Amino acid sequence: MNSFIKYFIEKLPEVHVALMQHIEITGLAVAIAIIIGVPIGIFIIRSERLSKVVLTIAGIFQTIPSLALFGLIIPIMGIGIKPAVFVLFLYSLLPIITNTYIGIKGVDKSTIQSAIGMGMTNFQVLTKVKLPIAVAVIMGGIRISTVATIGTATIAALIGAGGLGELIFRGISTSNNNLVLTGAIPTAILAFVANYFLGVLEKVLTPSGMLTNPKEKKKNVKILKIVLAILILGIGFRIYENNKNRGIPTIVVGHKNYNEQRILGVMMSQVIEAKTNYKVKTVELGTGTVIFEAIKSGDIDVYPEYTGVAYAAYLGKKEKADAKTVFDIIKSEYLADHNLDIREPMGFENTYAFAMKPEVAQKYGIKTISDLKRYANNMVLSGPHEFMEREDGLLGIQKAYNIRFKSILSMDQGLVINSLVSDKIEVALVYSTDGLIAKHKLLLLEDDLKFFPPYEVVVTMRKGFENTKGDVIEALDSLVEALNEDEMQELNLLAIEGNEPIENIINKFLQNKGIIK
Repeated sequence: MNSFIKYFIEKLPEVHVALMQHIEITGLAVAIAIIIGVPIGIFIIRSERLSKVVLTIAGIFQTIPSLALFGLIIPIMGIGIKPAVFVLFLYSLLPIITNTYIGIKGVDKSTIQSAIGMGMTNFQVLTKVKLPIAVAVIMGGIRISTVATIGTATIAALIGAGGLGELIFRGISTSNNNLVLTGAIPTAILAFVANYFLGVLEKVLTPSGMLTNPKEKKKNVKILKIVLAILILGIGFRIYENNKNRGIPTIVVGHKNYNEQRILGVMMSQVIEAKTNYKVKTVELGTGTVIFEAIKSGDIDVYPEYTGVAYAAYLGKKEKADAKTVFDIIKSEYLADHNLDIREPMGFENTYAFAMKPEVAQKYGIKTISDLKRYANNMVLSGPHEFMEREDGLLGIQKAYNIRFKSILSMDQGLVINSLVSDKIEVALVYSTDGLIAKHKLLLLEDDLKFFPPYEVVVTMRKGFENTKGDVIEALDSLVEALNEDEMQELNLLAIEGNEPIENIINKFLQNKGIIK
């Protein structure tokens, strides 16, 4: 417990930034949902048929997996806070529309008739009778929507929107429970605090005659004023933070959401900052598809990619080829078809590999993937989500080796090796430079049919980037042939188990190599 508290205190500056981002995302999404959802809920009372249609449409958004919706919206809105707010707004609508509809419809008809008899207009009946009576039900919907959105907003980290989810996903992918808790606990506290203060707002908005203890209203008004003052100060500070660096030339470096990609992203950022006058913003994104769309749309400037992924997943190539041929094909077709370009490889290859505990492999005499085929139908395989749906991944390897497993579990890459070591699975699909391979003395099976293409790491950028940002390219080219497999494996292990932040680890490595001063 003491170690976590110490860790949390060390991470407070990072938690503060992530918390502000999380509040901004959820606050905007829920605010827009209230502005649009409450009037819709009022309007659909006029027609039973219309209400069913609207509530069904709002319900459909709730059934679409959040990550899938984020993925669908990226080609249209790009990455960052805008698509995150839009998607979360869609998720927030249903409880608000539903409770507004139920609350207004539940107002006693005799009360409405009495108001009309007193000469009130329809608008006066709505604002002075219906809404005050229904406010508790409407606020119930807003509270449900807010709490749910705070939880769902953690997914927004996968499209570069930031927030507390970034800490959670980093913790999962590096098996760092302290980091997971550093993101999860503030998320839970934020949901609790938001629910409490919305409850205070509900009591302030409810007519005194409907409260069990009307005297508490003054106290709640004071609490609300304090909260509003804090919110106004927070919004002002956030606006200042967002605008103080505006106009400063910035390079956006993207990377995927697992350990090695974070290392490479930080490495690229540090050489750019050390060798140019540009400010660098580093953005963590989700799967390869997400980051590929981000580079094509110009939401990021550069990012590290593996040639095998580009060759098989993005270009759809199935022909076997050596590393040089694969590189040349990618460079040619990227320029021609995607307006993208790549630089020379960084010097190491990180391929996919099947890993087993040595004692299990020895028991069955398994050394190659072909050997594994004989026993696979009694074994459980696990690998990263991205691997499961790609032709250079599970789909292709099942065809090439005609191999079938007892069951297949898709999970975050950071959990795969731990599952193997703890005997939850028999076979793990791993990255060959994963630092935990050497630590746990795992056996990598030989790809005897040479199914996997070369997976060299190259800097990817938009076509023509080198013409306008020549100094950035010169800085990034200092990483060409800068690492080998052993060095990358060591960096991966240090990032997972070391006591230093990745930034410090990479800075020392680059200085020792003489790449930066």
